[in-house]
Amino acid sequence: MTEIDKLLHTVKDITSRYGLDIFYLDFTDITLISRFGLSPDIFIQIYVNIKKQKVNLALIVSGNRLYGLDKEGDYYHEHPFKNPDFHIKAKPAQIEDFVVKSIEYLKELGLI
Repeated sequence: MTEIDKLLHTVKDITSRYGLDIFYLDFTDITLISRFGLSPDIFIQIYVNIKKQKVNLALIVSGNRLYGLDKEGDYYHEHPFKNPDFHIKAKPAQIEDFVVKSIEYLKELGLI
């Protein structure tokens, strides 16, 4: 099983367990792009490029990033919920951790 196959399985597993819909899914042997969430206006976007060691995770509401976590090489940084334009050094996180945190933020906003 390739790394992209594992990521596809993870996305499908997470969306199933948390009752989220997949709105977009595209992948190659080295990249994955997915949008899943509550609606086409409230979703989590994932972009992974294995070759570049790049991961971008973003919580999007009405076209605006409210929260994000990015990895380039070995460096992780967070776009915090209170100020998503900032970059704060962050620890590595799994996709599911990001999804759980995003759901908590959506609850705070009264969107769930």
